[in-house]
Parts: sequence; C-alpha cells; structure tokens
Amino acid sequence: MIKEINSYKGLLEEKARLNALLKEQELQIRNDWQSLKEEMKPVAMVGATIKKLFTRKASSTAALIVVNLLADGLVKKVLLSKTGWITRWGIPFLIKNYASHFVDNPENLIKKIKKFFSKNGKMQEETMHQETGMDAV
Repeated sequence: MIKEINSYKGLLEEKARLNALLKEQELQIRNDWQSLKEEMKPVAMVGATIKKLFTRKASSTAALIVVNLLADGLVKKVLLSKTGWITRWGIPFLIKNYASHFVDNPENLIKKIKKFFSKNGKMQEETMHQETGMDAV
C-alpha cells in the first residue's frame, strides 16, 4: 500500500515502484489482448466465410461467367428442379457469391479442393512428392 512520503528519496522510491507497477500492468494487458485475439480467430474465420457467402466480388472474368452459368443451369434447373422456390433461388445465389471470391485465384481454389478431399484436412506430403521410375527402386 501507500506509505507516507516524508522525503524526496521516499518520493523517488514511490515513483519507481509505481512505474514498475505500470510496466507490469501494461505487459499483462498486452498478453491478455494477444490471448483474446487467439481465442477469437475461429469467430473471425466464420465471419469471413459468411461474408463471402453474402457478398459477391466485383469482377467479370470468363471463369466467373462459367460459374454463374453452372450455378443457374446445372444446380438451379437440374439438381434443384423439384425443390421449393426459396431453395431454388437461395442455393445458386450462395454458390455464385462464394465462388466469385475464388475464380480469380485458381491456385487457391485447387488447394482448398485438395485439402477438402485429403485425410484429416491436411495435404499428404508423400502424395505430393512421389518419385516415379527407376530412381524410386
């Protein structure tokens, strides 16, 4: 606690103690903030995915036109032909919005597809770097 300050030396000691306490509390706040950011990463990732579902990236490439045609033609008219009108309208809308964020960067899309179909969500190193021919023997 605070003791009575009677001299200049006591004032300097109290100032040093308070500065040390301030540094300690700043460090604690910084550590708490970092742990809070780590804990909130999954929430941020979910938010980013939801944002991609409901917003469309503004670009007009040939790949995006193909995605739109597939979503309207194949999904809407063939796969969802016997569903209700809300489903027939909503699912192609979400597909077009989500796909618009990936068609400009095909490498990222290929990585996501490989990750989805690989074991445990991780790409296997041995399948990516297999040796063939007589060198493997």
